[in-house]
Amino acid sequence: DYETLSLLLIKYPLQVCAQPIAIEVTTISGTPCVTRTPWFDRDNPSGLGDYETLSLLLIKYPLQVCAQPIAIEVTTISGTPALPPGNNFQVYGHNHCLYDPLQGFECVNGACQDYRVRFTCPLSFCNTTCVTRWFDSDNPNTNGGDSELLTVLLSVYPGYICPNPLGIEAQTISGQPAYQTGNIFQVYNPTSGFSCVNANQGRVRCVNYKVRFTCPEDWCSSECMCDNLKTYLT
Repeated sequence: DYETLSLLLIKYPLQVCAQPIAIEVTTISGTPCVTRTPWFDRDNPSGLGDYETLSLLLIKYPLQVCAQPIAIEVTTISGTPALPPGNNFQVYGHNHCLYDPLQGFECVNGACQDYRVRFTCPLSFCNTTCVTRWFDSDNPNTNGGDSELLTVLLSVYPGYICPNPLGIEAQTISGQPAYQTGNIFQVYNPTSGFSCVNANQGRVRCVNYKVRFTCPEDWCSSECMCDNLKTYLT
C-alpha cells in the first residue's frame, strides 16, 4: 500500500500541503498505525534557550522514545502550539522547518518560552516487550573509557542481541541511570551502542556501565533462547 506524498499531491492537489509537519496513519477501519509518546520537558529557557533534542531525550528517557520518530509535536508547557512569532527556532533538517522529528526541537536565546515535546512513533515501538538482558563487556580502566558498542556485543554475545535494536538503555553497574551520572557520552544510540571516553570527562573518569537493548517482538519470538531474553516493561 503506497500512500506517498508525491502521489497524493498529484491526486489531491488542493487538499495536501507540499511540506507537512506531521502525518497520521490508520487502517481504513480507523485503527491507528502509530503511537504517541508522553510529553517531555527536560529543559527550561534559562541560559541559551530551551533544548528538547531527540539525542538528549533518548538518554534521559531511553525506553519511552523511539530512535526514528515519524513526527514531533511542540507546545508551551501551558499547551500553546509552538508557532507564535518572535521566537528564534533553531532550524533542523530542512531550511523551512521549525523543528524536525529526527532531531527534536530547539528554541535559541533567553527570550524563549518553556516548551514540551512529544513524538509519533511506529505502533511496533509501543507494542514491543522484547528487551535483552544487561551486558557489561568493558570497564573504564581499559581502552580509555567504557565502550559497550553494538558491533562488539554482537560478536561477544551472538544470538543474544538483535542486529537492529529499536532502543538502548544504559545504567551504571549499580543501577543508576546513565544520564544521572554527569558523564559526557560519545555514543548513546541503539544503532551504535554506548561509549564513554575518559578524556572527555575533565577531572573525573567514566563510571562502569551496562546496557540493554529493545528489539522487535518477532525477533524475540524467533529466538530459541527467548525465555532468557524477554522481559516485560512496566
